[in-house]
Amino acid sequence: MSAFVEITREMGTNHKDFLRLLPKAVPQASLTVKGDAQSGAQVVIENAPTGRIEVELSEESERRIALLTLPVTHITFRFFGVDEDIALAEYNRMAKTFQRGGG
Repeated sequence: MSAFVEITREMGTNHKDFLRLLPKAVPQASLTVKGDAQSGAQVVIENAPTGRIEVELSEESERRIALLTLPVTHITFRFFGVDEDIALAEYNRMAKTFQRGGG
């Protein structure tokens, strides 16, 4: 087992919405946030169900489709002290908090 498992995703969110929803994804954990939307941010999650998780958020950007503008942030999750299967299962559980419905 390596020191950490890294999962990187491009998410249709900005920092404000991500940080608003993150406590719902890991309700029993404590969060420490450093940085900002212009230069990127780092979040340390302690006491998550799988232990320590570090999250890096890129600077905010946007995707334009005709007149539609959507937020985009590249996010890297690092899960410490767990194997890849457990990290992926925890990421998938957390990711459901950030999903948006459409229709």
